[in-house]
Amino acid sequence: MNFEILSVFFVGMLILAASPGPGVVASVSRALSSGFKASLFVIAGLAAGDVIFLMMALIGMSTISTLLGNFFFIIRITGGLYLMYLGYTHFRSKDQLVAASSVQKESNYKIMGSGFLITLGNPKPIIFYASIVPTIIDIRKVHISEALLMAAIIVSVSFLVLGTYCYFASLSRKLISDQKANEYINRVGGFLMFTTGLYIVLKN
Repeated sequence: MNFEILSVFFVGMLILAASPGPGVVASVSRALSSGFKASLFVIAGLAAGDVIFLMMALIGMSTISTLLGNFFFIIRITGGLYLMYLGYTHFRSKDQLVAASSVQKESNYKIMGSGFLITLGNPKPIIFYASIVPTIIDIRKVHISEALLMAAIIVSVSFLVLGTYCYFASLSRKLISDQKANEYINRVGGFLMFTTGLYIVLKN
């Protein structure tokens, strides 16, 4: 695999990560309602899901996705419902401190898991890894070291792009100290999470 192919893959990942979708909304809304640190765990889960899709693409994703079609459906519904629950919880938070305390009680693994489920149930990365990646990379000739390099690109781009979004979103929490304003931010973040979860559940 030469530098040009890796560059194309890198650009493709930039577009995938930056384009609007459930992953972007979920991470940004988490940053709004819970802060930048919590959003990093969502991003980690999203990136982990992408790495799983990459590995599946390298071993024949079309066959696997056909065999596990019902599994992907269950994952999508589970991830959407969980995101709706999180959105409802944050929407009802009265101020910033209440939201922060709820995050502390919530395991980081659960936060990461929500991002993981969102990626597995999102058709955008499925299309990218099943249709686009095989057209730019001869997956039959990818060595383990090259697969690891591609996985590193996925993780790096995810944290770079989504982390930038989340950082600027989290600034609104730090710059606003008024309780009413914080309550408004929690409601916006909760609403975004809830509607994203609803979209994931209802979409075909």
